[in-house]
Amino acid sequence: MLFLGCLLAACGPGAGTAPAAASRPQAVDLASSAAAPAHAAAPEPEAGAAVPVTRADPWWGEPLAPVTLVVWGDYECPFTSRHMATLEQLKHAYGPDRLRVVWKHFPLPFHKNAHPAHVAAETVFRLGGAEAFWRFHERAFADQRSLAPESFEAWAAEAGVDRAAFRASFERQQHAAKIDQDLRAGRDVGVSGTPSTLINGVFVSGAQPIDRLRPILDEQLRAAEDLRRSGVPRERIYATLSEQNKARAPAPPPRPAVEDTTVWKVPVDGSPIRGNPNALVTLVMFFDLQCPFSRKVAPTIDDLLKKYGDELRVVFKHRPLPFHLRAEPAAELALEAKAQRGDAAFWKAYELLREGPLEDADLAAHARSLGLDVARAQKAVAARRHAARIDRDLRLADDLEANGTPHFFINGRRLVGAQRAEKFEALIEAQLEGARALVAEGTPRAKLYDALQKGAKAGNPPERILAPAPTRDNPGKGAKPGAPVTIQMFADFQSPFCKRVQPTLDEIIAAYPGKVRVVFRHLPLAIHTLAPLAAEASVEAFRQKGEAGFWAMAQRLWEDQSENGLGRAALERHAAAIGLDVAKLRDALDARAHRAAVEADQKLAERLDITGTPSFAINDYFLSGAQGTPRFRRLVDLALGPRVPPTPESLHGASKPATTQATPAQPAQPPGGTSLMGAKHLVVMYAGSRLAPQHVVRTRDDARALAEEALKKAQRGARFEDLVAEYSDEPGSAARGGDLGKFRKGAMVPEFEQALEKVAVGSLSGVVETAFGFHIILRTQ
Repeated sequence: MLFLGCLLAACGPGAGTAPAAASRPQAVDLASSAAAPAHAAAPEPEAGAAVPVTRADPWWGEPLAPVTLVVWGDYECPFTSRHMATLEQLKHAYGPDRLRVVWKHFPLPFHKNAHPAHVAAETVFRLGGAEAFWRFHERAFADQRSLAPESFEAWAAEAGVDRAAFRASFERQQHAAKIDQDLRAGRDVGVSGTPSTLINGVFVSGAQPIDRLRPILDEQLRAAEDLRRSGVPRERIYATLSEQNKARAPAPPPRPAVEDTTVWKVPVDGSPIRGNPNALVTLVMFFDLQCPFSRKVAPTIDDLLKKYGDELRVVFKHRPLPFHLRAEPAAELALEAKAQRGDAAFWKAYELLREGPLEDADLAAHARSLGLDVARAQKAVAARRHAARIDRDLRLADDLEANGTPHFFINGRRLVGAQRAEKFEALIEAQLEGARALVAEGTPRAKLYDALQKGAKAGNPPERILAPAPTRDNPGKGAKPGAPVTIQMFADFQSPFCKRVQPTLDEIIAAYPGKVRVVFRHLPLAIHTLAPLAAEASVEAFRQKGEAGFWAMAQRLWEDQSENGLGRAALERHAAAIGLDVAKLRDALDARAHRAAVEADQKLAERLDITGTPSFAINDYFLSGAQGTPRFRRLVDLALGPRVPPTPESLHGASKPATTQATPAQPAQPPGGTSLMGAKHLVVMYAGSRLAPQHVVRTRDDARALAEEALKKAQRGARFEDLVAEYSDEPGSAARGGDLGKFRKGAMVPEFEQALEKVAVGSLSGVVETAFGFHIILRTQ
């Protein structure tokens, strides 16, 4: 929570706490200045026995820097992201001659996208070296919502790594062993949550503020200088200090992991079953036949079936991921095998399809080997004859947030990823004990799974978003304005994912004739330097030739997303090709005539907490990324059905209630005390203020001026909620009108609370400055 005195600062069991001053997650710029020195540097520092560091670890700074900071982190952990922002400040404060930063992988098991992200990062390091690694590392933390193989490949290319080489290495998991090594090394030194940091062997748990880290670094600098004066060579400094510090203050012993005991409602629903239909344990697996992680775990599942015999059944659910283009045709063939020859043929197809390529010729060969009617099978695949079954599984996966593959539910208990056999066995054994007890009490085995599923937790509802309706100034296609469903697409002409999703949108428009309109919103990302001017060129095309002109320009912009296709000369070339007045386009671009139109969409995206492209508001349903047709169909169908009002917790960007961590949207309620206060607020942030999002680049003086402007409008009677939407930089604030709810004295930072106590209920404060920026506060209780 923005103003709480203390919040959880690390992911995982045993994580320490840190004051509310800890920074908001943001990208770290470790690649922006000094890169890791060349491997030929000499002499080399000794690795050290306490916290070993070698050239196999990515690092920034001089190898012989007197202080080495080793951080074990998780790419999906928000606290690691927060910590990396603090390390960036340390990097600039101490410089590469005095500080070396070393990265170690520690993906946590409950972060389903973390392990693949770490494998991808390690792959980039091996193929591109330290500089490429830190670029990828920065990108991963900047966009934690997009941790998926298609993103990894794009980020690797942005970091300078060859796409084909990355894809080949990543799919074969060539460097996954390094992640396991780092996990073991972390556990050896007491790491149980992320981030965990050792500064010359001094253990620090959690995302601590810079003021807690500086004294440790300063002390270690003095200790290193003392060693140098006593004659210890520079290459021995790290090894000596890390061993001494670890001996003096060892890391706390790891606490046992907190087990997630949620039982999820996962219906069998006619899916293919392997094993005894009346087994005591049901293992439901969401599987992608092209996914290397799914393929990797398949032999483990085979072994489990052999080990447990009639006590285990496996249920197959289809989860073809959109970036695995051959996964859905493979799923169609497997289902066609079931349709022609029954469940046994489905499982034979599964065994064939999880190995090797999946091109049309391969599928035809598999159909022949399965004894299918090959022509009929080919027609079934081409016509997507079994799409309804696949879509049903995909909808269930979405509800259960089974976003990656493989994903398992063992009698409803979740297990994520290509885990070792021991993980499965531990959960199966625990479920066997409970199942046997139910059978002993009289539950028939045929009804056992239903009994176990009684009271299970249903999946989460789709994410919602309260986006304002577009106007005629927003170009669209498909149905006419006012159609039953409007898909507002926030997109970037330099993003390969925006380009990739266009055929899917066209397919949706065709599938719902007269019912779906797609509207374009501009969101050129900061990393795409060619995108802003391309966006302005598309606005000019719209002004000159309407929607037809806009989409003609958009198509050309997406065809070639390099400098050759999006540079200034290319924009004029595209304009001529689609029949625009090139002189008018040139004048518009020179004058930046359409910059305000593009920035208006960017500000809307900021208010809605949309940070990546493509993102979609499908009426009031939210979808992120270049998803497949089934994901769009599901939300379009919901939008066409009876309207279900969104709940506050379902809103995109709104903080969710938590039991262990306070959030910006809902202050934690400290125990004790009876005097409650309530308030709404807006906060104008500036570059360097705490929790400021990356896009906030204004100065402190500019932020104060904006806050004073907002105060004047409020004093003249403007609706406070409208001012929050216009001025506040706090993510998710607009969706709740800046409402902080009710809270007890002591929940807020002192400056905020003192100002609040001075105003009456229903009255406004003046401009109040805290470390987070400049606030206007409306007291509500």
